[in-house]
Amino acid sequence: MMKLRGAFTYANVMATIALFLALSGGVVYAAATLGKNSVKSKNLAANAVKTRNLAKNAVKTKTIAANAVTAAKLKKGAVSGAKVGTATLTRANMAPGTLAGLQVAEVQSPAVPGLTTEIVGGTLVPLSGTASFTPVAGKSYELLTELKGTPSDADGPAGSACEASVTILVNGVPFSGAGIWANDGGTPPFNYEPIGSSSTAIGLQQAGQPQVLSALAFGSAGCGGATTASLRAVVVELG
Repeated sequence: MMKLRGAFTYANVMATIALFLALSGGVVYAAATLGKNSVKSKNLAANAVKTRNLAKNAVKTKTIAANAVTAAKLKKGAVSGAKVGTATLTRANMAPGTLAGLQVAEVQSPAVPGLTTEIVGGTLVPLSGTASFTPVAGKSYELLTELKGTPSDADGPAGSACEASVTILVNGVPFSGAGIWANDGGTPPFNYEPIGSSSTAIGLQQAGQPQVLSALAFGSAGCGGATTASLRAVVVELG
């Protein structure tokens, strides 16, 4: 025991402390004086860099490898409509059945003329909206037409009924139509029809050929002055 104590002299202790300071100080000094680009990838231990070690906004787009970010890496709801480029998504990007149909044309008339008079050849109906579309090969198209109004029987139960209609033309050819009517001499509720509609295929064999919609109204002298109607026709692309 006396021999062990004798080994711990003042000089031995001070020498040990000096050696420790020299070694640790050298490490601190080396860490503080590393030159630019001195630390290489090979000097980093596996999984050494944590999220907390990254500065805010440190990772830029150019730092991310191509195809590195997968769907599994995206937070639920992270991609909103504002982050999707204009016209970047097509029906091909959607799951089958997601989109029931794509509206490619629509025309309307809030006040259809010529409902109370009979004119051979009909009365041209002014239309607003998108009246033309071009069919695409492999797609199907449906024309939906609705005429909605207030038919009025001009001569009452003893006279003729009020029957008014609109015909939809495609490239000048009569294609579809809808009508409204009123008959005061009929039995309710089968004596009054304020809404007429129709649905028909269109452009199935016309791929690449523009289709233009127009409309003619066919009125009736049996319709009173209170008879009015509005028209809407829509073309929907399917498939």
